[in-house]
This record gives sequence, structure tokens and C-alpha cells, in this order.
Amino acid sequence: MLFNQNPVGVGNSIDTPSQDAIENSLNLRQVGLEDAVRYGGSITRKALGAMEFKGDRKYIIVDTKVHFLLPGMSPSIPGWHTDGVPRGDDRNPAGSGAPVLSAMTDGSVTEPHYHLLVTGTHCPTRFLNHSIELDVDDSVGRDLYKVMSEQVQSHVDYFFKNSGLSCTFDSPDSTVLEWDWWTVHTAQLATARGWRYLIRVTETDHIKPRTNPADFIRTQNNVYSPMEFGW
Repeated sequence: MLFNQNPVGVGNSIDTPSQDAIENSLNLRQVGLEDAVRYGGSITRKALGAMEFKGDRKYIIVDTKVHFLLPGMSPSIPGWHTDGVPRGDDRNPAGSGAPVLSAMTDGSVTEPHYHLLVTGTHCPTRFLNHSIELDVDDSVGRDLYKVMSEQVQSHVDYFFKNSGLSCTFDSPDSTVLEWDWWTVHTAQLATARGWRYLIRVTETDHIKPRTNPADFIRTQNNVYSPMEFGW
């Protein structure tokens, strides 16, 4: 199956916010635009103002994540993956069922649009910069991203070994990127101590915004680090 079918779009930038501003930003989960503006703080409002929405989906939902990272920590589970894959019998991308890759090509689910901005410490999101054919289908089930990550990383290592060049790029600081559910990307380990802010906005027909602050204001985020990590 072919991934990275379309290039990642580069949009507008905002001024790099201070570490204090990032620390004081709220974490939001699947919230609508109006509530994101109301609760998200100055960085969220500036980031949303820099994004250019297509406006052809039923809902626009906003997620923000704020982490304090030390070198070697990751703000999410490392590994190459995509976002928005349909899941389970109802093909809900927000569901917990097994991924159904065939629904991405058979027209049963409309494709989402994604808008991303990352700023803060040295921990950008990494993207593959060209299309790639991966040996995955519905039969891999819940192992989809394990299998995908192994294949993509093998390709990245082989490409560098044989060309001396990188086939990846990192999200530029405080700059909007636009992409789709075929786009392969991964979290990275932080290379410096500091606060990191990420906002992802999804235009979707399938995920309704949360409307209760008790449901959409995150009270914590996970940080991932190796067992040997020292303080």
C-alpha cells in the first residue's frame, strides 16, 4: 500500500513563544474551535489564526499537548505511524477497534485534513519526505504500526547508508504543516531541556468536538523515556 501519497504542505508561522507562555498553556482534547479559543491561551489562539482551514468537513477539532522534557524523553510513543486510520466495524478513526486500511481506499470513510504546529524545546515531529510502498493490509490488525514502523525505519536506515542523505525532515519551529491520513511521521527524543507545545487541528466528518470542559481539558500528559534514564 502506498503511503505519503501527497507532500506535506508548509503554511504560516507564528513568533516563537516564550517558555513561560508554553508552560501556562492548557492541554486540550478534541475540543471545538470556539472552546479552543476560549480556553487554549495565547499560543493556541495565534496558532489557530495562522492556519488555513479547508472547511469541507462537518467538524473541526483541536488537540493541544504541553510537555516538559529532558534530553532523551519523548512526548509520545516513538515509532513511525499515520493518524486517522479507520478502526473497527464502524470505521471510526477515534475508536479502539483494529485498523481497517481498506476503508481508506474504498470510499466508505471520508479523509480528514490535519494542521500541525510544534514549538518549544528541541523535539520536532519527524516526517518521511517521499512516497513509500509498505507491505501492510487489513491482515496485520493491531500490529499495523509495529509493522509499519519497522519497515519505514529499515528504509530510512538503508537510504542513508547508501546515499549519505536523509529521506526525512523535521517540523520547522512554530510553523503550520498540513497533511493527510497517508502521511508517515514519528515523535522524537528531546535533545534539550525545556517546554514543548504541540497543536493538531483535524477537519473530520467522523469525530464530534467534546463540549464539557471536564472532558476536553487534559489534566496530564504522558512522557516516555528509556529504563536507564537518569535525573
